[in-house]
Amino acid sequence: MKRVVVFFPSWRYFGHFALPLFAPLAGRFEIVFLHTERAVYGWDDCPDLSDQGIQTVDLAGLKTASFVEALRSLNPDEVVVFDKGWMQDRALLHAARFLGIRSFHIQHGIIAPLSKVKTQNSFRRGVLEFVKVVRTFWLYNRTLLEVGGAAWWKSLRYQGALLRNPNDYYYNYRAEVQADRAGIIGERDRAFFVEQEGYAAEQLVPFGALQFEAAYRLNPREPQNQLLLITQPLFEDHVLTGGLVAKEQHLREIIEASPLPVAIKPHPREDRRWYEERFSADELRLYPVAQDINEAILDSSHVVGYFSTALINALILKRPVGIIRWVDDGAYVLNLDGAGDAVPLHSVVEITEFVPKDWTYNVDVEPYCYDVNPIDTIAKILEHV
Repeated sequence: MKRVVVFFPSWRYFGHFALPLFAPLAGRFEIVFLHTERAVYGWDDCPDLSDQGIQTVDLAGLKTASFVEALRSLNPDEVVVFDKGWMQDRALLHAARFLGIRSFHIQHGIIAPLSKVKTQNSFRRGVLEFVKVVRTFWLYNRTLLEVGGAAWWKSLRYQGALLRNPNDYYYNYRAEVQADRAGIIGERDRAFFVEQEGYAAEQLVPFGALQFEAAYRLNPREPQNQLLLITQPLFEDHVLTGGLVAKEQHLREIIEASPLPVAIKPHPREDRRWYEERFSADELRLYPVAQDINEAILDSSHVVGYFSTALINALILKRPVGIIRWVDDGAYVLNLDGAGDAVPLHSVVEITEFVPKDWTYNVDVEPYCYDVNPIDTIAKILEHV
């Protein structure tokens, strides 16, 4: 049985994405989830998945800060990463290339170059991120020095720039290293992966996404008169300023302005209890964490959000989509309204104009998401290692 190491920096950020893709394959491949929770972040959220046939390993548990040594210990036939905007992912790909291990990069969400977009730079956030950055740089440099001096020397200028702005280290310098193949969500992502990620066109594989594949299989039904807000942890991640106090005020403005009842399907990284403690059932309909986002969309007559990929689900399911633009939208990486496929909302009062309109939605969603089964695609690629 072929052994596959699936890497993600933390379960908290990528577990909801990794598990549905690889749990169905655990009987065909030996799956190992490798992460850096204790090694970098100081927490231990990753659950024991042995009952699902998946081994979980923290880099710290291997007693090394080098991905070269980690991969030698784990001895996989292939490695998988989700987002090489993260330094850990790039270090792992350097190590895999050095050891002659094949690699596959799966696109995680909608991405874009963010080198000119800075998350809000408060002193407290800078200090907190700096600790993570130093730990990340330690394992990154240990790995690159073991791989060879050329890669390390090339990275020095970039490392200096990141240390000057530790709030912004996650997303950039993507072209540093490539996997052998990359799975992309839709045709619109092809140019980005060639121009910004450094891939050749022949390395790219139509991959889609599980939530899109499920949406393609559903039939639209008569919705409730309800406005679904597709949330993201933007205040928690300091992309939007003001913290949770500002988040509550922002949500209350939407609830007050909407002619329809407002519903929310919390993002996997949001705390559902935070909503329950601040909003009554009369103010806000709160979907369960386990609720399929497609079902929440089908329930709703209108959908609004920021730049979540779930907005593409809404287009597939033929719901009118509004894009919230009255906040700081400099970090938006999915501009559905710019493409004419959604409605820009430049102030909260524009919700009152967006909702009453009689929308007929027949958007061409193919550029955003391939209609393919990602699990079948992974299996085919791994079987040909």
